Amino acid sequence: MFTRLFQFLFSQSPQTFAKGKLFFSSPLPGEVRLLMTAAFAALVYWLYRSAKTGPRKWLLSLRFAIVGLLMLILGAPVMRVQEPNKSKLFTAVLVDTSRSMSIADVKTSTGLVARLAAARDALVNAGDKGVVPQLSESSQVILYAFSDQIHRATAADLNEANGSRTDLFQSIRSVDADLRNVPLGAVVLVTDGGRNTGGAASDAAKLLQARGVPLYVLGVGDPTPPRDMEVVQVLNPAQVPAGSQVDLDVTVRHTGFDQPFDVVLKRGEEIILKKNIAPEPGSDLQRLRLTFTPDHQGAAAYHLEIPPNKEETITQNNAKDFLLEVKDDRLPVLYVEGSPRMEYRFLRRAISRDPTFRLVGHLRRGSPPEPKWYNQSASQAEDADLKDVALPASIDKLANYKAIILGDIEASNFTPQQLQMIEDFVKIRGGGLLMLGGVNSFGPGGYANTPVGNALPVSMSTKDDAYSDQQYTAQILGSVLDHPVMRLSLDPIENKSLWDNAPPLIGITPVQGVKPGATLLLQKPDTRNPVLAVQNYGQGRTAAFTSGGSWYWQVSRPASDEFHEKFWKQLVRWLAVGAKDLLTVSTDASVYSKRDPVTISASVMGKDLKPLNDAHVTATVTDALGNSQQLPMDWILSEEGVYQCRLVPEQQGQYQVKVSVEGWDSPPAQTAFVVSESSLEFADAALKQDLLKDMAEQTHGEYFELNQAGDMAAKIREGMQSTALATTVPQDHPIWDMPILLILAIAIVGSEWLIRRRSGLS
Repeated sequence: MFTRLFQFLFSQSPQTFAKGKLFFSSPLPGEVRLLMTAAFAALVYWLYRSAKTGPRKWLLSLRFAIVGLLMLILGAPVMRVQEPNKSKLFTAVLVDTSRSMSIADVKTSTGLVARLAAARDALVNAGDKGVVPQLSESSQVILYAFSDQIHRATAADLNEANGSRTDLFQSIRSVDADLRNVPLGAVVLVTDGGRNTGGAASDAAKLLQARGVPLYVLGVGDPTPPRDMEVVQVLNPAQVPAGSQVDLDVTVRHTGFDQPFDVVLKRGEEIILKKNIAPEPGSDLQRLRLTFTPDHQGAAAYHLEIPPNKEETITQNNAKDFLLEVKDDRLPVLYVEGSPRMEYRFLRRAISRDPTFRLVGHLRRGSPPEPKWYNQSASQAEDADLKDVALPASIDKLANYKAIILGDIEASNFTPQQLQMIEDFVKIRGGGLLMLGGVNSFGPGGYANTPVGNALPVSMSTKDDAYSDQQYTAQILGSVLDHPVMRLSLDPIENKSLWDNAPPLIGITPVQGVKPGATLLLQKPDTRNPVLAVQNYGQGRTAAFTSGGSWYWQVSRPASDEFHEKFWKQLVRWLAVGAKDLLTVSTDASVYSKRDPVTISASVMGKDLKPLNDAHVTATVTDALGNSQQLPMDWILSEEGVYQCRLVPEQQGQYQVKVSVEGWDSPPAQTAFVVSESSLEFADAALKQDLLKDMAEQTHGEYFELNQAGDMAAKIREGMQSTALATTVPQDHPIWDMPILLILAIAIVGSEWLIRRRSGLS
């Protein structure tokens, strides 16, 4: 009450008079005003010289007072106060416009309103009491809108909360860089505290702390977790073989709900499965496994959802999309054998019975110099490549396979170029090579001092002993049971028992020994002759199995026993794990949000299996509406043979990508990705008060609730006046028009009139 009355009478606040100094801003020099005052005083004295003694003193005093008051007003008095230089001090106001700010959980007199709308009202829609207008009185205010990106904004930019992610760290770092060369007095952060991408929030606060700039946070939203059903996570294999079962590991959240609910899996409009879930007590998180068998080929988008409950506050996080590619991805293996022996028949059967393998048997009939070749399980193209030759004519044709098995066949069946091609297949392409024991393999087969001999993990010579048909039980050395090839059971005890009870082998090809760096897995007892050795070679892997009688592992056991099959399938898979295709394509994720950048990468190898850096590579991208666009892919320089391009998708749905190389007659490499409505912003969407308070305290700032927006503005202005960054300038507050002066003038003139009347003066 006193402050208001004082400001009415004196036109300025008490603080202005307390901090200010009196100055006269009249253009008339002080000397002139002094002479005028003296002249008026003399005139007054001359006019009242004949007055009676009694009233004369009072009349002179009152006339002197009115002259003094007029001279005071004529001097244009002002209170000069040193205030922060508004033109030199800056305040950055960052407003969160991510999708979580669209949640309507802010209580107002008219009901619940969206977080961004409530923030906008407090900042700019409250007239002079708004935060931005108040801060503008003491600094230049720069408004920013941020989510995963940040830009300078106006009030009109605060109407939509549509950012798919929130990056607090990058946003504050960008503002710090943008205003690096100006005196930044304070940073105001208006947000619900959601952070789902970018660096840590504490690191963002450290940027401002290092600069000495306080962070003031205006928290928006309800800190109490709302009643909510949420699909938190879906873990699925990216690719599965055709006909195989798919296991989905799903995590759901049911905050505030204890009644059973449904989980529904869809592909398009088709419901694949529906499962009713009973919430587990004690936790709102629940993990479950969903199992189904896809009935399609190629890539398809799936949609997993919890149907919305009418009592939910947030329904945008009730679903997740994922991509599943079903393909005929059988592991292609070429098995070259010199005769239809028992080992060929049983090994081929062991591998071919597994639908995840595609084994092409290339069997020699007859003897050199005019052998005949017979192909089993080869496609038409493969049959043409292998017609009347031991191997395909070029390494790019050989690269159609991921592993090569050489059986009982002499090196003389291959040209020097083909032997080199096999080594390059392993060393450069990353394929697998296995040689089996036999009369015509290893040293007796003429492989010593050849590129194939160089690649194998055992040493050999042309003087090695001939193949022996003796029977023996292979000996396991040391701790090799932990090697992936030897792990026939995940249970170590059971695995040891399987190998301890392994049947004997029949036959062995003597070699010189195991090369340095190779791993010896099986050995003939009481000798140094290896039975099974493996090694990494270049980009690929090689193995030597010096026996040609593993078939006895099968015939000496019941037909249902899988020891023989497991061993061979495991060994071939291990060999082929690093094999690379000539052309591959991938994206940096399988599911994106709209307008998220998609990076498409392609790896290209030439026909010599070396990375190709001068190819013309093109990606053809087709969206869910069938619209296609061609994007040139550029070599990225930092990695041999790798090309990339970027795409910003504008449509939701499934996208198909085909990458081709100019001049190649081979089919394009393909992949797919899905663009869906992101639910990241609605995961665990309560106001993060603790996070925001920690950020503010770290910078010596302060956290405020939304209803304390006015207090925050006053606190910031007070802080700016004391900050070392604040340069001050004199601000003149006129006081010549104070109502108190008018009241005094009326009082003086009235008193003079009253005295004159009582004294009988005119």
